[in-house]
Amino acid sequence: MEGPFRPASPAEELPAYYQDLGDDDILESFRDFDNGRNFDLFDRQTRNPKSSNFCIDFGDDEAYCAFDLGSDSFSRLLSTPRPPNLHTRWINLWLPYNQKDTLHALAKHYDFSPRLLGMMCSDPLPTKEDALQTKKSSATLASGKSQKSHRSRKSQKSKEESLDSEESIGMTEMMHSTQLEMVRDLSHYHIVDEVWHWSTVDWGRRFVCLGYNSLHDVRTKNSAGHDDNVDKSRDTPHAKRVWNWLLLTEDKTVISISEDPFPFSDGNLRPHELKTLYTTRRNMVSCFRQLTKAPTPLRENSLIMLPIRHRIGNSDEETAHRPTDAPGLLFYYLFEDWFTTYSLVTRREHGYAAELDRLRREMLVRANLSHVDQLHHIGCQLAVLKRVYQAYELIIERVLKKQEATLASLKNSHIVSGVDSLASSIPVVNSASHGPQIPEADSLLGVSLSSAARARFERLKDRIMLYALSEIQECIDQKDSLVMMNFNLIAIKESFSVERLTRITLLLAKVTIVFMPVTLLTGYFSIQFQNMEFTQKSYWWAFAVVLAISFVLLFLFSFFTGSFEGKIVTRPWSRIMYDFSKRWLTHRRGKNKMF
Repeated sequence: MEGPFRPASPAEELPAYYQDLGDDDILESFRDFDNGRNFDLFDRQTRNPKSSNFCIDFGDDEAYCAFDLGSDSFSRLLSTPRPPNLHTRWINLWLPYNQKDTLHALAKHYDFSPRLLGMMCSDPLPTKEDALQTKKSSATLASGKSQKSHRSRKSQKSKEESLDSEESIGMTEMMHSTQLEMVRDLSHYHIVDEVWHWSTVDWGRRFVCLGYNSLHDVRTKNSAGHDDNVDKSRDTPHAKRVWNWLLLTEDKTVISISEDPFPFSDGNLRPHELKTLYTTRRNMVSCFRQLTKAPTPLRENSLIMLPIRHRIGNSDEETAHRPTDAPGLLFYYLFEDWFTTYSLVTRREHGYAAELDRLRREMLVRANLSHVDQLHHIGCQLAVLKRVYQAYELIIERVLKKQEATLASLKNSHIVSGVDSLASSIPVVNSASHGPQIPEADSLLGVSLSSAARARFERLKDRIMLYALSEIQECIDQKDSLVMMNFNLIAIKESFSVERLTRITLLLAKVTIVFMPVTLLTGYFSIQFQNMEFTQKSYWWAFAVVLAISFVLLFLFSFFTGSFEGKIVTRPWSRIMYDFSKRWLTHRRGKNKMF
């Protein structure tokens, strides 16, 4: 990891807030975020795989940004209240496993639970080669221990008490090793990698925390024509999974923490890996660019314009709510990432719709059981996607849920509810047995969202139901219908084969019927009867007559049985004659009426 990033521009006159902190790292790193030259440098750093973090303090008129701060600098920033003109702060961490000191500083300031901090500090998943090598070494160590124990038991059969003691010690060691393996296998990143719809919503007195997987369509073709940077399992979607933590705190700070897609590369990425990194950071970079007032790329694109620092009007009502609306809006837009959802399942001709249409066309040409296997894997991928978006829906429900005090939380506690909470807002110690009185609002978990953020979360929930879950369900229904269609086409193909075989069989039977009388005639003429001789002329006359009679009888048989061209009779002959006579009589009556 390279050293912290420092802007190339000369030192600027920073507000007194930063100068009073007495931290050289802060003074060297923070720059005016609305300055075009500074923003260009910061914008490049957001796409640098070696960048570790950034911090932005902004208000309606001012904004300051710094990259790659240390944990001590974050501690000073968090412990010092910001001035009113910098009402909102955004802290973003990219390599959490390399910034555990910073995570501990955040956890100490906002009072994270030990379990939440432990999950944030989880080490990344090892590569498949490392995992395989670890398993081999563990197996070798276990086999060595078992052989050693076996030799020990054979050499000390007479010492039963000592043997029992050693076995109990061996079982204890084995139990500890088994528990350690279980803990390793159940690490945080193992769980989120195995269960893509894993999500969490944690509430604290000073924060609300969201944890979820985001899926990014990063399919690219390599020289061999295969997809790179996607999970190779056929039962998971063709997307790159990235775990995210998103926190909103009571002091108007938004904290975003992202899993590193390539944790063992040390920032040295290949071209297709860089493209994947840009894709996974697209939404974050979009929010980053919308926070500056300097000219930025795609500023006028209406689909990515965010109403955080940019407004059309400046009415008193709107201006008064901006300090409280900005943190919730930033929190919402970092979670939304609608482009990722759009690229996976919502847009027309997306991957799954195109794949199902391709399979349908192949089935109409030639249906086989391999199509059923492909449809099964597509169904598994769609099921995973469906659970992921249902997890997003549950997250939104939890965020929008109003936290209310209960009788159990107020009973036998120092929480004062109702009108008394206003008078007891100042902590008072009545006696040694009574602690400070705390207002009811301060005892509730979580951080309340502004109405602007709540309205957008409700809109996002409707979008997920209408444009994501409904599309996925439609693809699942289409998959099920294609499975039935495939079996029906196979059955139709088999019926065509049976019909073709029936026609051939009928043809052979007709040929046999034609030549069977002739064969009998030939056998008759070949018999030597007493005082009887057959001439060649009489034989051929008899042959012609018998052959003609056979053709006539075969024609009559085919006509009455409806077996011309190998077609199967679907109605009895009596019914056919009845329908024919009925139509003939109707036709005759119509002609008589005309005359």
